[in-house]
Amino acid sequence: MADTPDIPIPDSTEGVGIPSGGPASKPGRTFTIPWRLVAALTVFSIIVIFALQNTDSVDVNFLLWDFGIPLIVVITATMVLSVVFGDMIDWWWKRRKKKRKGQD
Repeated sequence: MADTPDIPIPDSTEGVGIPSGGPASKPGRTFTIPWRLVAALTVFSIIVIFALQNTDSVDVNFLLWDFGIPLIVVITATMVLSVVFGDMIDWWWKRRKKKRKGQD
């Protein structure tokens, strides 16, 4: 088989105003994987595995309602509500602090 030339892969920051210190500046190096991509894929994989392992239906009792839904829905809804309420409290706290600072 004929030798194929080593084709460099362009840096992901090329042309976006970020200085390139990637593969083009190091001889013999043609490809790097961005650490953010690896981290995002790892977190996504963990979430998918978690979701696939928690598909059993659970009974939920809320006020006058009784219904069965997958456990992952309950856990996800709880996490989303926690984030939303946490952000609301943080916003309220910063707003309160800003008002007090303006009164002094």
